[in-house]
Amino acid sequence: MRLKGMSEKANKNNSGFTLVETLIAITLISLIGIPVFMVFSETLGFTEKIKDLNRWNKELIQLENVLRKSVAEVQVPFWISDIELTEGVDIIRVPYWNGDVNSVLEMQIEDTILKITTPRGSTIFKGYDGVEFDFLKDNGSGTIGLSIVVKKTKKENITFQCAFGSIGREVFTNNL
Repeated sequence: MRLKGMSEKANKNNSGFTLVETLIAITLISLIGIPVFMVFSETLGFTEKIKDLNRWNKELIQLENVLRKSVAEVQVPFWISDIELTEGVDIIRVPYWNGDVNSVLEMQIEDTILKITTPRGSTIFKGYDGVEFDFLKDNGSGTIGLSIVVKKTKKENITFQCAFGSIGREVFTNNL
């Protein structure tokens, strides 16, 4: 009989968790899990922002390289006092690309596409809302390069200042 009583007592103790114990366990898991989930979701959002910023920076580096290289190919002869630019709506043409008055550097924006064209070919950058062109001047008010401001939605406007490759006597006196 003694054995029978012990086994009944053992069955009572091993019958499972009570409702109160289950509620306490769920509450503890929630108290730990909710903050962990919030941190994880914020981390994912932050990671996406970093990826977007990295794409934007990579694009700006590529744009800067193309602009600097293209504008550096403009070589103005010493007998020209100032460069005449052909300007239109969202387009600019700079003569003397590679020292030839008939060769031009052309930059234009059309339907959010920035296109930079030289006699060697064109490079296209997508997703821009506008571009502003201005001259870089030296102390004597001579044009020495271009200032280019690119605009993109939800991004800060970026200004590139690009100098012409050679101005005046640097190249052209050697060719005479």
